[in-house]
Amino acid sequence: MIRKLDPIDASEIIKNGGNAIYPTEGIYGIGCDPFKKSSVENIYNIKGRNLSKNFIILASKISYLNRIVDNTLLEHKELVDGSFTTWVVPMSKDCPPWLGTNKSIAIRVTNHPVVDELCDNLNGPIISTRANYSNQQYINNITTIENIFDGKIDCIVKGALGSEKKSSMIKDILTSEILRY
Repeated sequence: MIRKLDPIDASEIIKNGGNAIYPTEGIYGIGCDPFKKSSVENIYNIKGRNLSKNFIILASKISYLNRIVDNTLLEHKELVDGSFTTWVVPMSKDCPPWLGTNKSIAIRVTNHPVVDELCDNLNGPIISTRANYSNQQYINNITTIENIFDGKIDCIVKGALGSEKKSSMIKDILTSEILRY
């Protein structure tokens, strides 16, 4: 049985290299500290995900993304407009190479209270990917997700899903091209 923790206790597990399932605006995500390469690799292994498919990075504040995103883009109002949109943006030269390919990375500034609290306790961003195995149907039932990932995930963060009914839209910040709707 996976431990169910509040965001403060879950953030301590993440700080120490662990991972967590947590609620977002529309789905349950699996996350870890994006700056811990072994933690990120662990999520790739758990999901059976191809290393060429990057994860989204969530943050409660745009300032948490300054090591990841080209800083000239941090002032784009679209990044923090409160919409449920994930943006593909150019990577910072300081961004860990395991987080992006083709010099771009997907980010979202969230307004979900659980993710906000996780990020604020981490004093930084968190990896976000759907709580499912790669190429499998996504299930939005926490009991089923818990059964699927029992023994593979360190904890589940207590909290409710937001009001969205699907994953976020993904757009390119430079071209406004919709990459996922």
